[in-house]
Amino acid sequence: MCLEEPYDLITKDGLTYLNFKRWQLDSQLIHCFTTRLGGVSTQSLSSLNLGFNRGDTKDNVLQNYQRVCEVLCVPYESLVLSKQVHDTNIIKVTSQDRGNGICYTNKWDSIDGMYTTEKKITLVTHYADCVPLFFYAPKHAMIGMAHAGWRGTVNEIAKKFIEIWVNTEHIPVEAIEVAIGPSIGACCFETDEEVASIFIKQFGNQPFITYKEATKKYHIDLWACNQHVLIDAGVKVQNIVTAGLCTSCHENLFFSHRKSNGKRGTLGAFMALS
Repeated sequence: MCLEEPYDLITKDGLTYLNFKRWQLDSQLIHCFTTRLGGVSTQSLSSLNLGFNRGDTKDNVLQNYQRVCEVLCVPYESLVLSKQVHDTNIIKVTSQDRGNGICYTNKWDSIDGMYTTEKKITLVTHYADCVPLFFYAPKHAMIGMAHAGWRGTVNEIAKKFIEIWVNTEHIPVEAIEVAIGPSIGACCFETDEEVASIFIKQFGNQPFITYKEATKKYHIDLWACNQHVLIDAGVKVQNIVTAGLCTSCHENLFFSHRKSNGKRGTLGAFMALS
């Protein structure tokens, strides 16, 4: 039996992005995960590079953001960026933060998760193999995103996000929906014992941690690990959807730090209430 993919790849005005099907008909939510297609950057950054720190010109990057904003129909000045450092710090964003990191200098030193209940704010997080986590509580009009690399994953940023929404924002856990976007898959996330032992210490011997005798290497399924963390935090399994797209395997569609040995652009996840 062939299962339907949980996402659509949409091309609009020359720009290609990923959209989760379960949220497409929700008129109060705007979201996407960009591909590398549809921008003005060149060479290894071709073409929709959203990273200011990749050696691109500032003008190219700003043009790329403007293209995404036009496709999503969100104001450029509504964007909110942060400095991601593979930690688990999460912040609630307000209208006072509009334009952070793009219209003016970023004011946060270490933020890997953001959420808001306010309209006219577009949350933006960045990726090139790490796991994008989209959080949404439709009945409570709350959105959020977390950047979960292997460190953020093993340190359970997903669980911390849920705990903040439940304990601080008083949202019932059964009302929370989560989408896991494209990232490096278990097929390509090969690690040595040093990294694998951290996961084993945190989670025990789980199916998402496997060892290949032929290569003497471990493979870790970050999608399954994050799903495990979310379920452990109380999120209903039917409220979790995973894109299942490996950024390293699909280098024609996504930037991959590992596949390109660091010569790559930056992808973006966008989320806003309309």
